[in-house]
Amino acid sequence: MSKSLGTGIDPLEEIDKHGADALRFGLLAMSSTQDVRFSEARVQQGRDLANKMWNASRLVLLNVPEGAEPKPSPARPEDRWILSRLQDAVADFTAKLDDYDFAHAVLDLYGFFWSELCDWYLEIVKPRLYDGEEEAAQNLLYVIGEVMALAHPVMPFVTEEIHSYMPGDGSLVVGRFPVADGERADAGAEAEIEAAIAQTKAIRRWRDLAGVPAGAVL
Repeated sequence: MSKSLGTGIDPLEEIDKHGADALRFGLLAMSSTQDVRFSEARVQQGRDLANKMWNASRLVLLNVPEGAEPKPSPARPEDRWILSRLQDAVADFTAKLDDYDFAHAVLDLYGFFWSELCDWYLEIVKPRLYDGEEEAAQNLLYVIGEVMALAHPVMPFVTEEIHSYMPGDGSLVVGRFPVADGERADAGAEAEIEAAIAQTKAIRRWRDLAGVPAGAVL
C-alpha cells in the first residue's frame, strides 16, 4: 500500500463490506514474512467461512434432540473418523500458531471445517441427525464446539455468537482452548472413510464424464 499513490485500504470500508471476522481472516491468510499484495479474495474467503460456520451450526442446532449435550460419541466409523481428523486439525493449528505461520494455520482450519466437517461428515451423518439419533447429535455438537473454540482467536465475533446458542454455559473468550487428544486418533476409521470418499469422488467423476444428471437414479 502506498499513501502517495493512494493505493491504501481503509479497514473500516472492508469491515462494512465483508465483516470484521472476514477481514481478520483475510489479513492472516495473506500474511507472510515477505511483502504481500492485498487480496480482497482472501477477505471474501473469510466472509464465506463465517457464513458456512453460521449455516452449518444452525442446521445442526435446529435438528438436535432436546437436551442433547456436546459429547464425543464414536458410535460409528464416520464418527471415529471426524474425531480423529479433529485431533490432527487441533495439533496442526496449534503448531502453526506457535511457529507464527498464521497463513497456513487459518487456511488449513478453513479446509478442515469446509471440506472434512461440512462437505463430508455433516452430509454423511444428516440422515441420523434428522432421525433424532442422540449419538450423532452429541458428536456434531462436540466437534462444532471444538472448532468454534479453535477458530475463536481468528474470528471472535461469529464464533462467540454461535457458541451462545450451544448447550452449556460460559464464553469462548475465557474458555478452554482445544488440546489434541492422541487417544482419539483412529487410523482404521480414517482409512475406511477415506476409501469411501475416494469411491464417491470416482463415481462423481464418471457421472460428469458420462453426462449423467446429478439427480438421475441409476
